[in-house]
Amino acid sequence: MNRLSSFLEKKMLPLANKMSSQKYLKAISASFMTLIPFLTIGSIALVLICPPISSETMDPGILRSIIQGWESMAAVLKVPMGAIQTICMDFMAVYISAAMGFFLARNYKLKGYLPPVLTTVSFLILSTITADGTKVFSYFGGQGLFTAVLSSILAIELLRFLKEKKVGYISLEGKGVPEALTESFALLVPTLIVLVVMAIIHTIVLNTTGNVTPALIAVLLEPLIRFTNSLPGVLFLAFLVMTFWWFGIHDTCITGPIKAFWYTTLAANIAAYSAGTPATNVPYIMTSPFWFMFLMIGGSGATFGLCLLLLFGCKSKQLKTVGKLGIIPGLFNINEPIIFGVPLMLNPLMYVPFVGSVMVNGLITYLCMDFGIVGRTIADPSWNMFCPIGALISTMDIKAALLVVILIVVDIVVYFPFIKVYDNQKLQEENETEEA
Repeated sequence: MNRLSSFLEKKMLPLANKMSSQKYLKAISASFMTLIPFLTIGSIALVLICPPISSETMDPGILRSIIQGWESMAAVLKVPMGAIQTICMDFMAVYISAAMGFFLARNYKLKGYLPPVLTTVSFLILSTITADGTKVFSYFGGQGLFTAVLSSILAIELLRFLKEKKVGYISLEGKGVPEALTESFALLVPTLIVLVVMAIIHTIVLNTTGNVTPALIAVLLEPLIRFTNSLPGVLFLAFLVMTFWWFGIHDTCITGPIKAFWYTTLAANIAAYSAGTPATNVPYIMTSPFWFMFLMIGGSGATFGLCLLLLFGCKSKQLKTVGKLGIIPGLFNINEPIIFGVPLMLNPLMYVPFVGSVMVNGLITYLCMDFGIVGRTIADPSWNMFCPIGALISTMDIKAALLVVILIVVDIVVYFPFIKVYDNQKLQEENETEEA
């Protein structure tokens, strides 16, 4: 353990600190967080219009009647809810390109609405027109996310460089000239140059591959996506993220950039489910709701089970108080009171259960989904949804909610021997303080 701590502190911690302050990673993380309301609403709309099973395959009874009612409601809501689902989910890459433009521009103090519009237009140039002039829109969703991120970074960096060098600068300074007009004309030539560069890249990719840029990037990233969707990939990521968190590096520093992978796979699952594929057979296991609803039950470190232990199984006043403070936020996957109150962070006794509980949750859930015991995720209920409910919404499978309950029990078992030792230590310290 000491060797591991020393290695992580000397080698990995500096890297993690750099990652946490890296402007591109911060922009990616902020962009995906901005989209959470729309992704949640779109997922709920999908659930409303896509019953998990056909009533025709069911025996007569109350459950069949419920599904029939659901089907009737879905028929009525298909158009309006379908529109909401399509606009919220199927244009994800377009929204990410705009959000990236906004956050990167803010980092460089580029004013106005031009930067997010520029990044959006740049993405559209790379993604929309084929070699024969046909317009394609299939890369506006999850398949185009990486192109949206990369094109936005390139567009903003080029714009910033051209502005700093005052390339093609046009001045409209004077009284009565609107600020927005002044900024737009000042960046007219730099904007033109950025778009020409994007058009050149688009042309080169078309001439060399015969397809648009997102298709090329999808091919290049396929091995990495395949690894993140594998059991070793899930376990490795769980170990890495939780280890960093134990050292005080927030999990979003790692998961923020990876969300592009997760939403790409989720979008593929949604498309397959909308086309009639059962949730047990959609292509991917590792998605954003898989991570938050099944691995991070109660927050990072799967601490909801620990909350219950603190509240009902500990004798230490400090730990019981932390349990009382943490149980309500824990219902919504917020666990900073637990992480800093126990504390879990930099606590050698808590490292193994903090990391191990998430890895065990990942192992059990992955195997259940891989063998078709539980449906895979086809909706995103938001990371702060109470996990049993979130698991049900994300999979449309009641067994998923039961699985989360089982995982909470498993997490209690993982934490129990460690928190028992820690509780005795804290109780002894409290008794000694009272005696003194």
